[in-house]
Amino acid sequence: MSLFQNLDDWSFDVFALDEVAQGSPLKCIGYYLLNRHGLIRKFKIPPQTLENFLTRIEEGYCHHKNPYHNNLHATDVAQTMHYILYKTGFMNWLTELEIFAAFIAAIIHDYEHTGTTNNFHVMAGSDTALLYNDRAVLENHHVSATFR
Repeated sequence: MSLFQNLDDWSFDVFALDEVAQGSPLKCIGYYLLNRHGLIRKFKIPPQTLENFLTRIEEGYCHHKNPYHNNLHATDVAQTMHYILYKTGFMNWLTELEIFAAFIAAIIHDYEHTGTTNNFHVMAGSDTALLYNDRAVLENHHVSATFR
């Protein structure tokens, strides 16, 4: 696909991907990366299950209408993860499970980000800060909400 012809370059255009993917760039790149590296086949992930997962993750990034920690940012991070693993040759030292984990981590790393900081949550006494005892509030939320 010509859209991904520059995927291995630092200058990959996530904005162009967003336009072509009609606002779902994370789902598009997530599926493409996992397929390109043979991870869908390796881990026998049903395509519909993967599509549902990526759709829900993309929706979570758009939930708070955060101007930065959004689905486009996650797309950029996923592509950057691919770039680093590919260009450094580091992926040759990792197992398929580690590569899969790296891509999933990149995809979910800011899921449902509120656009505020950990310190804001702690100082405001938010429910999220209370839930995680004021420790790595957002990071704990991103992972926990993904599993939910």
